[in-house]
Amino acid sequence: MTAVDSDLHDRIEQLAQIQSEVLGTGVTREVYTPAYSEATELVAGWMRELDLQTRIDAVGNLYGRWQGEQPELPLVLTGSHFDTTLDAGRFDGVLGVLGAIDALRRLKAEGFRPRRSIEIVGFAGEEPRFGAGCIGSRAMVGALSRDDLDRMRDRRGVSVAEAMRGVGLDPDRLGDALLNAEDIHMLVELHIEQGAVLEADGLPIGVVEHIAAPHDFRVTLTGEPRHAGSTPMAMRRDALAGAAEIVLAVERLSRDSLSGTTVGTVGILNLTPGAVNVIPGEVTMDIDIRDSDLAARAQVTDALLETVAEVSQRRGLALNVTTTTLDVPAACDPRIVAAVRAAAVELELPSRGIVSGAYHDSMVLGAIVPIGMIFVPSVAGLSHHPDEYTAPEDLEHGVAVLAGTLKRLAA
Repeated sequence: MTAVDSDLHDRIEQLAQIQSEVLGTGVTREVYTPAYSEATELVAGWMRELDLQTRIDAVGNLYGRWQGEQPELPLVLTGSHFDTTLDAGRFDGVLGVLGAIDALRRLKAEGFRPRRSIEIVGFAGEEPRFGAGCIGSRAMVGALSRDDLDRMRDRRGVSVAEAMRGVGLDPDRLGDALLNAEDIHMLVELHIEQGAVLEADGLPIGVVEHIAAPHDFRVTLTGEPRHAGSTPMAMRRDALAGAAEIVLAVERLSRDSLSGTTVGTVGILNLTPGAVNVIPGEVTMDIDIRDSDLAARAQVTDALLETVAEVSQRRGLALNVTTTTLDVPAACDPRIVAAVRAAAVELELPSRGIVSGAYHDSMVLGAIVPIGMIFVPSVAGLSHHPDEYTAPEDLEHGVAVLAGTLKRLAA
């Protein structure tokens, strides 16, 4: 193992010890918690060891800049996130931040001097603690309003604004996080694949060409919570039975998508009153439909919403549908794709083009700046799971390709 991978692996393990709560054998480090603030300071310290100029913006995005020889030029941005979902793995997002630090360390050791400044960013809140993800990057592109910070709440009912105040951030300064697109030349993000394509093909590098985007919505079905023993089947308005039909419709319609690449998931389902002898009176379900093909995603979503309306009417259930996320798929910039391929070829690392089924902060930034992504394999395709793993040699390959890509973009 080289010095670069050993150092990166050790730092990933060190960061994994910082958790906002322990829910299992994985890592839980939610944004806007004391643990997340501790992690931010740790990562900022590693940036400062490289003499990077660090700052934290109004929504908690962490930046570390390597000043280029022509700082007036639009800079190259790289990074990812280091918050996690619940009981998650060590590598998702973290690799893109800590790997970027190691890539700059490598370039500095080689004596490379960038013409353009290179800035590492640790995006705040990529994981959907508050129902929608990418809080930090959405603030950067102006896709969040001050009202959103009060409206969006976590599983305990805490709003984004309340959570921000709890760690010393001022939600009223949201606009200060806005990014000037003219200041950014390109963004490239290193990430684990979170799927099994690279492992199945025996390839160390994925060159991302498109990023799929989600259309998420919350469906609430309201029936009548009657006694389970004394209410005949024909007289029931069972909200859970209606929800069960919808869950199966999500699966069926996604499988039958025109693109063949649409995926649909019911990831959250809550019912009341939740007693074994009471018919469920209300069910709230969060549904995620995503694809890199916008037309195919729209076809599935439209058909599903028609099914939801039909099921609720037929079963006598009141219906409420609210969109929680509506993002646009992003295409990676051909110049960045070419730079990643060239870096991999120079290192004699075979690669392939790939589509990201997971969304990333890069997808959000893609609305205003050119973006690209580099994938490395995930063992068994596991992610958002305690057993998420990427081998040290694959971490090293990713860092090396990122370094080569940054050299090309910043030279």
